[in-house]
Formats: sequence, structure tokens, C-alpha cells
Amino acid sequence: MPELDGLKAKLQASSGSDKAIDAAIAARFAVPPADYTASVEACRTLVGSVLTGWRLHIGWGVSGLFPYATLGNGETRAAAEAPTVPLAILRALLAAVEQTEPAKAP
Repeated sequence: MPELDGLKAKLQASSGSDKAIDAAIAARFAVPPADYTASVEACRTLVGSVLTGWRLHIGWGVSGLFPYATLGNGETRAAAEAPTVPLAILRALLAAVEQTEPAKAP
């Protein structure tokens, strides 16, 4: 499975739809392929399957130019801003997963 750090780097560099990132997401989370980087609905479905019980909030940053996504579960929160709503959701998802997965031993 693709490493989380590599996927995070690809998402940070992305500014829109990317089939290679979509495939990496499907592989990383063992979910069906979809246009994750282009589809809010695909991202919402992904969040629901990866982070059961988490709540998703989408809004616009202070500048009004870029969307952000926040994922929360009790006191645990992860947020991200991006050029598109799907990318904001995916960046927040990876930040949340990073918080919830056990750290790898060096």
C-alpha cells in the first residue's frame, strides 16, 4: 500500500483532479476506485468508510478564496485548506488518519 507520507506530499502538490492520486487513495484505503480528487461525493463516501463516526465540515477560509475541510470526532480534529473542496477533504482525511493510526517503529 502506498505510504501515507508519499500520498500526503502528492496531495499537497496537487491543484486539481489527478487519476494517479485517485488510484493511490483507492490502494491505500482498500476502497473501490473513484474520482476522489474531483468529486465531493466520492470524498464524503471515502471519509465515511475510513473514519466511521467522524463529522465533516466544509467552508471557506478567511480570504474567501480557498475551501477548507475539518474532520472531527470528539476532541480529535483535523483540518486542511486546498484549491478545491475535494482536495481539502482529502488533505483533512490524511491528517486525521495520521492522528489515529499507530506510529511505525523506526
